[in-house]
Amino acid sequence: MKKLLLMLVLVVIIAGGISAQSNERKNWASGEISLIGVGARYEYMLNPHFSVGVNAYWSNLFFFWHDWGITGNARFYPWSGTFFMELGLGYCFHSGFDDYSVTNGDVTYTGNDWVGNTGFGIVPGIGWRISAGKSGGFFMQPGIKLPIIIGYKKPILDDWWMNKYKGKFGSSMGFVMSFGFGYAF
Repeated sequence: MKKLLLMLVLVVIIAGGISAQSNERKNWASGEISLIGVGARYEYMLNPHFSVGVNAYWSNLFFFWHDWGITGNARFYPWSGTFFMELGLGYCFHSGFDDYSVTNGDVTYTGNDWVGNTGFGIVPGIGWRISAGKSGGFFMQPGIKLPIIIGYKKPILDDWWMNKYKGKFGSSMGFVMSFGFGYAF
């Protein structure tokens, strides 16, 4: 945990040094790729520290976690430069292995199976927007987001318990790592 905290502090210091670039351009559009996934983003700069926008993404993490979402986003650039913190709100989906407990009459089934969760998404994230050359124009945008989905949770794969268990209200958390390329105008 201490190593992670130290790494985050170093990243913030480095981002602060890079953040001398100014944001003269208001519109930032990008395409994103992840390990196995794609996305698109539009961002409008309200001032050098705040922006609003939209994001649509689909991502697989090593074939065992799937995430997709359509969100409205707000970003905060603490040093009016490249490092940002964001919060997205919207409709999201996450699937992966999860524990379950199903009661059918007097019998309770428990285990771990492929479960999907669809509903309201709260998507915090961090990243960097790095201009190639002068501020504005072409840019790169690596980032990480952790979608938290609150909604209807049900099994995806196993037919035998689909008939016994119709789903329940629940929450889950995904992980999306992306690298964007875009253009400011």
